[in-house]
Amino acid sequence: MMPSAMYVAETGRGQPLVFLHGWSSHGDYFGPQVETLACDFQLVMPDLPGHRHSPAMPDALSIPALAADLHKLIKARGLEKPVLIGWSMGAMVALDYISQFGSNDLAGLVIEDMTVKITNEPGWRFGIRNGFDSAQSTAAVTAMREDWAGYSQNAMPRLFARSYMPEAKFGDWISTEIARNDGAAMAALWQSMAEQDYRTLLPTLTLPVLILHGGESQLYEPAVSQWMAANIPGARRCCFDNAGHSPHLEVPAAYNRTLVDFVASLSFKSL
Repeated sequence: MMPSAMYVAETGRGQPLVFLHGWSSHGDYFGPQVETLACDFQLVMPDLPGHRHSPAMPDALSIPALAADLHKLIKARGLEKPVLIGWSMGAMVALDYISQFGSNDLAGLVIEDMTVKITNEPGWRFGIRNGFDSAQSTAAVTAMREDWAGYSQNAMPRLFARSYMPEAKFGDWISTEIARNDGAAMAALWQSMAEQDYRTLLPTLTLPVLILHGGESQLYEPAVSQWMAANIPGARRCCFDNAGHSPHLEVPAAYNRTLVDFVASLSFKSL
């Protein structure tokens, strides 16, 4: 049976690609990929629990719980050797999936503009930019719970490079979609993200991994993806120089080509 709490959009046929969205977004943020890739691949885009069509109680929300729901989804849909494509929080969900269930049933992993530990501390400087630490994270969680409408107003611009100006209609759509989230649910998921640390997992990864990064990301410096690539055996890295935190939206043509090339290399290896 499908997990009842999770809404899933699906289109196309072929190699399964499972797109895992970021915090406070949902599956429709991968519209530019649907337009180009649905002719050649099976695209699976869940609204992860706590987001849009997949409401959930805040006390049931955590990154490990989302990973477990993803495992149920893959099994229920009978997806054979899917590629997990995790954007931001979605990458943490994918890493937790591997931590819990292994990677034998996966063909590959794509990590888009994300780190393995979001809060900085002595000895760890590859979290969110500008030294974002646990105290700042705790303050953010409080602000989310107390005034999500106010807090969410600043979220949309940080998705993109400062040099990128989304069309007014598109920007308004994203701002509206973010504001529609439940603040308590977003706070619970952010708190769970801040608790995760996958540094020791990376060297154990045995599946093909592609790391994608926005050169003008307002959340993560290029050094983050460089560190991750250096700590994942055989990982490939691609930096989109003129993109921010959301290359799949900012430079979709280049992003899609890079993704297709990666998936094609997996098919070649399996022959």
